[in-house]
Amino acid sequence: MHILRQAVLAVLLIALSGCSYFFGDEGQFREKSLDYQEAKSIEPLRVPDGVQTKPTKQRYPIPNVVANDAFIPKDSGSVPRPRTLANLDQDAGLELRKDDQLYWLIAERDSAELWPQLVEFVESNSFVVDVNNPEAGILETDWLKPRLLENDRGVWKSFKRLFTGAGSQELRDKFRIQVTSGKRAEGNIISINHVRNKLPLPEQVEWPVIPDDPDLVHIVYEEMMEFLSDDARRQGTSVLSQDLKSVPKYTMTRDGNDYPVLVINLDFNHAWLEVGQALALSKIAVKDLNRSLGIYYLARTVMVKDEDGDEAAKELQLRVIRSESGIQVAVQLDDDTIAPKVESTQILNALREKLQ
Repeated sequence: MHILRQAVLAVLLIALSGCSYFFGDEGQFREKSLDYQEAKSIEPLRVPDGVQTKPTKQRYPIPNVVANDAFIPKDSGSVPRPRTLANLDQDAGLELRKDDQLYWLIAERDSAELWPQLVEFVESNSFVVDVNNPEAGILETDWLKPRLLENDRGVWKSFKRLFTGAGSQELRDKFRIQVTSGKRAEGNIISINHVRNKLPLPEQVEWPVIPDDPDLVHIVYEEMMEFLSDDARRQGTSVLSQDLKSVPKYTMTRDGNDYPVLVINLDFNHAWLEVGQALALSKIAVKDLNRSLGIYYLARTVMVKDEDGDEAAKELQLRVIRSESGIQVAVQLDDDTIAPKVESTQILNALREKLQ
């Protein structure tokens, strides 16, 4: 036993000395990360007197920046952000871009082809063209006067409120479409401006830097994109001109899981306005809405069981969804969960009665 202890002690001593031999300060594989602290400065290379040197040129010289139309950032915080792509139709060569509250539409087509299409877009909406100057690329509508339809409801009532605020007949709206040539290979840039004035109307129009109603202008941009595409031009529908007195078709159906679905045969813009009007007439309170996602957040809850079997109150959402068969309206709890059939049927039937 004593011999075994001596052997183990000898092995440990050899191992310790071996670690020092390999990894110590003087070892074969020592740590060199701090060697720079002991580095010594070396005198720069000097050319002896009487020897001429050949001047060297910078391989990658920095050019002098001339103050012209180019943007020169003052610091890293002033570098412009990339412009947001709001919508894209690659087949039609259309790009809707956004910068803060300003939108502009890029059309990859010749001016000779684009200008008649824009005039057709305005005239098909039953607007009177006030200024038509293709040389300057300016197209202006006349002042829009709301119609007095006392018995009309639904889309036109929402449309009139959209144009005149609280329904006042003292307001008038005017649009200006301007086409400019884009830089490089961007095609033509279409800009839409909007001004709203009270009666009496001014003789000289002062166009604002930012449209008076950016949301309304955004709708016009979206409708213009649909119109400029071949399919939308054949349909000839627009949120600005569709026959508002025509009675659309509303169909109650069920999906593959036997849940109720309301199908509306209208474009999304009209369907969204119709559903919002039907909710108000049905006295179904709305807490919030998100048009880009097509969601009305209802002020109603339903008791559902969670994964543990406990009941909890969940808020209902009314989803307005684009589909090949039309606009589908369904009641859901979230993106992946359909609301119970009883509540869904009750809400959709109430909407259908007001939509008729």
